[in-house]
Amino acid sequence: MLANYHTHTWRCNHAEGTEEEYVLSAMERGLTILGFSDHTPYPFPQPYVSTFRMEMSQYEEYVTVIQGLKEKYEGQIQIYLGLETEYYPKYFSQLLEKLRSSPLEYLILGQHFVGNEIGDVYSGSETGDVEVLRRYCYQAMDAMNTGLFTYFAHPDLIRFSGDPKLYRKYMTEMCQEAKNCRIPLEINLLGLRQQRWYPRSDFWEIAGETGCQAILGTDAHAPWHLTELDSEEKARALAERNHLRLLQSVELRSI
Repeated sequence: MLANYHTHTWRCNHAEGTEEEYVLSAMERGLTILGFSDHTPYPFPQPYVSTFRMEMSQYEEYVTVIQGLKEKYEGQIQIYLGLETEYYPKYFSQLLEKLRSSPLEYLILGQHFVGNEIGDVYSGSETGDVEVLRRYCYQAMDAMNTGLFTYFAHPDLIRFSGDPKLYRKYMTEMCQEAKNCRIPLEINLLGLRQQRWYPRSDFWEIAGETGCQAILGTDAHAPWHLTELDSEEKARALAERNHLRLLQSVELRSI
């Protein structure tokens, strides 16, 4: 790997280590590009609190720290400021209003919930309900068509255990839309490290048949994740089996 754009910080409440420790690990690994993309704050109405993302009040500090590291390590490694963001139609325009005044350089799509999160379904909850699958795929398609997302993180996060023919139907539509929008799909190394239900072999078979581009994403929640090699080897084997074109880096899409 030359680049990793999927890196979290302690602000998401489920990661560890300082931002500088991630930078040092990336340099030890030999990365030339490190993108920070912590879970975006979202302007949800009170009293709802989303526990797996930074609060809006933490965003300014996040920007300041990453910008400081960009300057400190200039000429040694290229550091980018990004966010991993869900597409929630009810709140997305409000989020963009808050982010556009900052030096944010990219968004990656990580659709952790369908709908608008509040009172709706977590994408990683096992379900045989084809309506949940359909909503996930169509919501991701709407997101990609905004033209604001650099790539789609763990697109196979949806944990559908129903009819395989329906899974193939909707995932083929979603992969075709990703191809049309020129959105790379991420083979997620966290899922491999923790032996989760994703990456799904049936999804990546569909992505390969559709001709999608792919990229590796460390999804680092600790500095050592950037130096771990076993999951990368498995991801490359997955890509090779499915004849996927793996990108070394991507062109960032600004908001």
